Order: sequence, then C-alpha cells, then structure tokens
Amino acid sequence: MALESSIFSRPTFIYSTKSSSFMFFNRNLKNQSKFLPKTNHYPTPVISTCSNPQAFKAFGIPKNGSFGHVGSLREENEGVGNDQKLVLVKRGILVAMVCGVLVFGCKRVFAVDGVANAGYGVIGQCILLLRNAWPKASMILKVFKEQGLVLTALLGLSAFFSMAETAITTLWPWKVRELADKDSEDGVFKMLSSDVTRFLTTILIGTTVVNIGATALVTDAATAIFGEAGVTAATGVMTVAILLLTEITPKSIAVHNPTEVARFVVRPVAWLSVILYPVGRVVTYLSMGMLKILGLKGKSEPYVTEDELKLMLRGAELSGAIEEEEQDMIENVLEIKDTHVREVMTPLVDVVAIDASSTLVEFHNLWLTHQYSRVPAFEQRIDNIVGIAYAMDLLDYVPKGELLESTTVGDMAHKPAYFVPDSMSVWNLLREFRIRKVHMAVVLNEYGGTVGIVTLEDVVEEIVGEIFDENDSKEEIQKKTGYIVMRAEGIFDVDANTSIDQLSEDLNIKMPEVYY
Repeated sequence: MALESSIFSRPTFIYSTKSSSFMFFNRNLKNQSKFLPKTNHYPTPVISTCSNPQAFKAFGIPKNGSFGHVGSLREENEGVGNDQKLVLVKRGILVAMVCGVLVFGCKRVFAVDGVANAGYGVIGQCILLLRNAWPKASMILKVFKEQGLVLTALLGLSAFFSMAETAITTLWPWKVRELADKDSEDGVFKMLSSDVTRFLTTILIGTTVVNIGATALVTDAATAIFGEAGVTAATGVMTVAILLLTEITPKSIAVHNPTEVARFVVRPVAWLSVILYPVGRVVTYLSMGMLKILGLKGKSEPYVTEDELKLMLRGAELSGAIEEEEQDMIENVLEIKDTHVREVMTPLVDVVAIDASSTLVEFHNLWLTHQYSRVPAFEQRIDNIVGIAYAMDLLDYVPKGELLESTTVGDMAHKPAYFVPDSMSVWNLLREFRIRKVHMAVVLNEYGGTVGIVTLEDVVEEIVGEIFDENDSKEEIQKKTGYIVMRAEGIFDVDANTSIDQLSEDLNIKMPEVYY
C-alpha cells in the first residue's frame, strides 16, 4: 500500500507509464479482488497535476480524488492472517492426534518399551557376528576357488557311476540279450551281455573311490577352517550332497530311462574297467572265496521268474498294454502246472454214463436228452468204467435199423478208456491228450477207485474260462458256473461247484491263499 501511495503521489511516474501496463495490472487486481477490492477509499488526495484520466480508470479511482481510509484494508489483511493461523493450528492438532495413536499402538504391540531396545541389540549382535565371520567366509571362498573344480569332478563321477549301476541292474537280463542281438559286434550291449559282473565291479570300485576322495577333500578343508568342528560340518554337508546329487537324482533318471542311460554309460565303464581290471579281479576272487567259506554257491538264476513275469503282466494290464482277460489267460497258463486233475474233473456223482449192456436205442435216447458226444460205458456199477461210447458211431448203425435193437453199447464202445491219477497236473494231462489223441479220461484216486472224468474241454476252460454249448440247459450252465444266493444280511447260499476265485470276486472279499 505504501508503494501504491508513493506511485499516486508522483504524477510524473503515472504520466510516463504506459496505459497498457496499468490495464494489465488492473486485470490482476480484478482476479485478486478478495485482497484488493476494486473500490478503495483513501484519505490521501491525488495531486491535481495528474491529468491522465486512464490512470484513474485503471485503478478504479474517482476523478474527484476521494480514496476513503487506509485502515479498512489493514483490518481485512489482519483477518486473513488470523484465518491462516487457525488452519495451521487445526492441522497441528490433527498431526499430534495421529502421532499419539501411533505411539499408543506401538506400545500395545510391543507391550514394553524395552523390546525396541532389545531389537536394536539383536541387530547389533548380528552385525558383530557377520563381522567376525567374514574372515572364515573369505577362507571358505578361497578354498572353494582352489578345490571346487576337483570336488565338482568327483561328485560328477559319483553321479555317473550311480546312473550306470541303476541302469544296468534295472534292465532285465533277457532285455539285455535282446538288445545285444540287435546290436553290432562292438555294440555296448554286446559288451554288457558278455560280462555283467565285470561292469558292476568296476562301477562299485569307482563309486567307492570318488566318494571317499570327495569326503576327504571337504573334511580337510573344513578342519583347516573350523578346527575339530569342521569334521561334523563336513559330514553333514557331504551326506546331503551325496544323497541328493549323486544318489537320488541320477538313480531316478536311470530308473525311468534305463536303455538310454545304458547306451550312454556302458562304453566309458568298459574303458575304465581295463584300468581297474587287476583290482576288479582281486575283488571278485575275494568275494567268491567268502561265498565258499559261507557255503554259498553263485548259481545262476533264471532270467525271469514266474513271479516276475506275473508282475510284468500286472504292470502291462495297469498301463493298458493288454486287457484284463488277456492277463487272466496268461496267468492261467502259468498256473496249470500247479493245478491237479482233481480240481478240474467232473465228480462221479455228476457223470452221465450208460450201462454197457444197454441197447443202441437206449443210447440214442440218452443222447437226445443230454446231447453228449462221448459217454462212459460201465458194467454193473458206474465206478467200473470199461470204455467210451461215441455218439458219432451211431451213424454207422442208423441205416441198419434192426441192429439198433440187437446191438449193445458194449459192442459199439470198442475204444478203451484212458485212466489218469487225480494227482496229475493239468499241464501233463494236456500233453497226454495231445499225444494219445483222446478227449476224455477216467480219473482214479490213490486207491484205484473211479472218482470222476475229465475232458479236453475242462482243460481248455482252465485257460480261457467256462465254455458253453448252444445246447447247454440253464441247469447245466448253473452247475458249471455255480450260483450265489443271498438269504439274509451276511448269509449266502453257494453252490459247491463255485470256485474260490469266483466267490472272492462276486462277494468282494479276499480269501486266504491256501489249498482246499
């Protein structure tokens, strides 16, 4: 305001200033009308020598020179300053409240003020510990820089030997022979099939040497840095490293890819076996001597046992390579060597037979009822079977009708019966059927008494399952398959012809694996 007063008290300054400058200043004043009202009243009169009317118009000054009082503008400025102070005070109070809440919350969280001091102490201890450990850490880095390459090479060789051992032992012997037959003369599988023991001995020696070397190297370095405590540290570190890097990981790779891994490792192991051949031969002779001392003989096992073959079939069925029925048929073929004739025969009480003194008419009527192509012929008692009557032989007597009444079954059944013991295996029975070209045999017990009959169909059914003819009645089918009827909760009626396997499958129970 003093500046304004000085300006208006100097008419020459106002007169010499361009009108455009006053108009620009007047626009700024209009935008700030809150602080400088457009119409002001100052008691100081304007000198009459200021004759420029634009100056009066720019500042909103009346031509008569009346400006009002200067005190009104001061009061307004003081009011504005008080408002600003009030805003600052309110903001300060708000900040103080927020800080108070934060301090109260921190005290509630930490419960005591000493926790903060304790935290600073822990940080200080950590810094001090790191400072003290830095020399040892630098020593470890120096040792790793000097011996790290050697340690890495030893661990890599250990992993290589582990992969080789797992790949060779995972491959079935017959698989090795199959690959060797397809391989060239100097192929890796030819080398492997020639002497597997040589390869395994080389692998075991190499694994032992590199693991001991790696452990000794780490133990020596740890002892030099940590003293006696380094032995424990080296043991823990090497245990984890050997298990993870040289045992679990490489062996898992070899188990899932035995053929590919074997192609990769067999030739290097063969080269190494030349170097380690003297040591390997000594170890082999020592092991053979220990076996002789213990009374054991290193006899060769079959390439694949029956149990291993069943496991392979089970895996093939689970993987979808073969169907469940195919698996059952192959397993049945393997089991017929252990199955006795008494287990597959038709008991004597269920045998359909004819007296040898019966006429061919009676035999024809019997055939119309049961339609069996072969019927045992007995004399006096059913357990005294003397031959087998064939239904096809009736065709020779049909044109000669008079012979049907006069000819007996004994006259027609000129082929003798074939007798087998009930303890014979089904496998041997099948072989005898093929050799003798017969389809039926009479089964005798250990005392020579007839206990039933067995046919080629019974043997085949042990492999492929039950076989039914188009003429089989419902009762005959039920006799073959057996039946299971539920009478009450947990109570069943089971036909005696029902097999244990079928009973276990139908009732979803596991029966003990014993012979009945």
